Amino acid sequence: MIQTNADGNMTVSELFNATCGDKAVKLIIPYTLTGTAQDLDEAFFTKITEPVAKTAELQTNLEAHLKSVEQAKAASKMEQDKKNKEKAQATATPKKSEDAELPDPKISKEDKKKAYDTAMENVTELIKKLKFSEALTVLPSVEEHPNKENELKKKRQYLEQQANFYEKALQNFNAE
Repeated sequence: MIQTNADGNMTVSELFNATCGDKAVKLIIPYTLTGTAQDLDEAFFTKITEPVAKTAELQTNLEAHLKSVEQAKAASKMEQDKKNKEKAQATATPKKSEDAELPDPKISKEDKKKAYDTAMENVTELIKKLKFSEALTVLPSVEEHPNKENELKKKRQYLEQQANFYEKALQNFNAE
């Protein structure tokens, strides 16, 4: 935005596009230069180069950070799924071994609640992205959280309905 004041000085205000998904970039205020038309004409690009570069670097770093957080979540979920699958296979096929089997370590209530809360946050994020089928796969099971049975059953029913509705809508869209 360019404005001219009563003294004949011009004020140029530049707000850099926030292409990053992080909300923190919205805190960046516009870069403002004030001077005569001749001063701005001579020095505008030299003065604005460094702030533009720093802003671009910040946005790139924030975007890279967000991607790494998502990768960590995915890796954590994959590891969790792998452990759950191995645990399910171990209990489904009893071992015929003469070695003494150690009991499964007890999971603390805090860890169990944290895992539940994380899974439900992931479900919420997937719902926002209209990925209902994926949300169903992330939804914790009633067997693991019997105290949340009603909530989980309602959420599962909602997700199944939405997944079916979304699939039908997509089929109708593709058919036209």
